[in-house]
Amino acid sequence: MPKLTSKFEAYDLFGILVPGLLMVGWVTICFPDAASSLSMGFPDAFSVILLTAVAVFAGHFVQAIASAIEPLVFLSWGGRPSDIGLSKGLNRYLPLESSSRIKSKLIDVMGASTDDHSHFLYAMQLSDGQNIGRARRFNSLYAYHRALLTLIVLCIVIGAVSLACGATTGGTFWQNASLFGAGLVLAILFWYRAWQQACYYVREVLLSAEHVLDDRKRKEAKPKEKEE
Repeated sequence: MPKLTSKFEAYDLFGILVPGLLMVGWVTICFPDAASSLSMGFPDAFSVILLTAVAVFAGHFVQAIASAIEPLVFLSWGGRPSDIGLSKGLNRYLPLESSSRIKSKLIDVMGASTDDHSHFLYAMQLSDGQNIGRARRFNSLYAYHRALLTLIVLCIVIGAVSLACGATTGGTFWQNASLFGAGLVLAILFWYRAWQQACYYVREVLLSAEHVLDDRKRKEAKPKEKEE
């Protein structure tokens, strides 16, 4: 049986706990009564464990929402990054010449009848087989930034609800406008950052797959050279 400790990575900490803690903290600010009701006279040690569990649950909730709204994020980017990368390239992240070269090698193996999404899925399989971890790390970073984008959107919604029945009901117009303006700026920044991480992941998968295909072709050519 594999050790359970080997299954935990930095993503388990940052991808779940960070959004969860920030979510719990924001809800506490907007609805202070909710935080006080969690303790309910429990011992301090148990309250810490309870809040940590709530933060982990909130982190998984954010990730679930992020996964559910991912098609909308793709729509805002103009399509799935992997499809864009194979069909049009990713500008400075992956030039069209490079993506076309890699796509032609994938077509040689899979055939021209397959679509770009199928090509990328096969490239993912090849990349994962290398076990170098770079593509996996980029994928985790993308999921992390996607979760932060979702968290900011959720915080804006929670803040809007707080205006009606929470701690921010007494704020002035300019205070509330500044708060939501800051949230909008953060949402735009993390929307762009998530796009960047998606591009890095797509580039790493395709370049790794090309390396595997080239190495496989070299190995297949060696026996032929010996026969000659």
